[in-house]
Amino acid sequence: MKKASDTLASALAYIAGLSLVLMMVHVTMDVVLKYFFRQPIPGTAEVVAAYYMIGTVFLPLAYIEVHNRPIMVELFYDRLPKAMHPLLDTVATLLSIGFYAFLAWQSTKIALGALENREYIDGLVKVVVWPSRFLIPLGLVAACAALLLRLLMLLTGRPTEHGHAEPV
Repeated sequence: MKKASDTLASALAYIAGLSLVLMMVHVTMDVVLKYFFRQPIPGTAEVVAAYYMIGTVFLPLAYIEVHNRPIMVELFYDRLPKAMHPLLDTVATLLSIGFYAFLAWQSTKIALGALENREYIDGLVKVVVWPSRFLIPLGLVAACAALLLRLLMLLTGRPTEHGHAEPV
């Protein structure tokens, strides 16, 4: 299960990286065409906002959790007795699961509504955006799965030397 989680998280992170590269190429081409040939690529802003940015932000969440690299503020954590660290890690993981699960549930409702309405953005060109709405819950559900595996490791007492769960 650990290997499958790592493989899925890595695949989503690679897709996010590809999304970032495509965004850079797309925007660069748009700027070059706009300023040198007076022919911008229609719908660039819409595609960047609806697809590239969403993929870049939400798809790597599972990778971040699998490798135990979320943003953490350890202002008091390191000053507390080491015996409390597993409990705090467990509580933090449970809270993260709850937060991601709530966002996944809400974003799934939004994505289903977008699918039902065949959501699109109408600008210079019509950009179909409903498929991109499913990237958000996909990234959040994958992050929840990674956190559930971390919780399982915490509950079975498999911490690392840093007091945190070993990457799942």
